[in-house]
Amino acid sequence: MRSAQHGFSLFVVMVMLLLSALLVIGGARTASILESVAGNQREYQRAFEIAEAALLDAERDIRQMAFDSSSKTYVACSALAANSCRKAEGGRVFPDRDTGWVTAYMNAGANSCARGICYFSAPDSVAAALGSEAYRFWTREAYREQHATYGQFTGAPDAGIPALARARYWIEVIDRRNAKYPLYRITAVATGARSDTRVELQVSFDPDPVARLN
Repeated sequence: MRSAQHGFSLFVVMVMLLLSALLVIGGARTASILESVAGNQREYQRAFEIAEAALLDAERDIRQMAFDSSSKTYVACSALAANSCRKAEGGRVFPDRDTGWVTAYMNAGANSCARGICYFSAPDSVAAALGSEAYRFWTREAYREQHATYGQFTGAPDAGIPALARARYWIEVIDRRNAKYPLYRITAVATGARSDTRVELQVSFDPDPVARLN
């Protein structure tokens, strides 16, 4: 009888040890999954912040602002003796009516991109409706490599961050009949340290906003 009790006690101990081992393995696996999720979130957040930086860089590109290494600030391109800003005759850097929108910048004309400046003429393209020429154009072969990179036209430093140096953007020029300037739609794409982390952001930028309402 005593031998049988010892045998049963050993069985109980073995079961408890097995359950403890399963709990330890399950906890380690859960911790590993949580760590992976947290890492993915950090990676996505970094890529998101880099895409936002690319949007700001595109706005400076439009405004003709460049990084001044001496003051560590952004100043008007005209204030710097040497800069990487876009150059164009007559001071017109981005397309406008006087230059025929794109003819002075892109030999291909409408529905084309060059050095990050894009123009789509059809109304449905401007609306970026599904199936239009402008719908997610930056993913298609004809436009994918016609981007501008972070700091290319502003001299913005990349702080030694490879993902920031790889960030790219496209600026669509959208005609507005009753406005002094066109509306710009900026699309920025950034990747994280891992190539499978990708963030796409888009914003409309008005270089001549209404100062006050009448």
